[in-house]
Amino acid sequence: MPQILKNTSEISDKCNETNESMLKKLEMYQNIAISEYQIDNKETKDAKLAIQEMRKKYGL
Repeated sequence: MPQILKNTSEISDKCNETNESMLKKLEMYQNIAISEYQIDNKETKDAKLAIQEMRKKYGL
């Protein structure tokens, strides 16, 4: 089951525990950096609003 970790030391410890590949670790850190950049630049949406927009777009 996926786990949400709140800081980089937890992420690093978890990666070392599970012996994930280095590439997977790098991808994870890149995704975190991208997410932080998007949050800082207000490029994110409220989840409820995003779902409403998708329902309207696809007629659901």
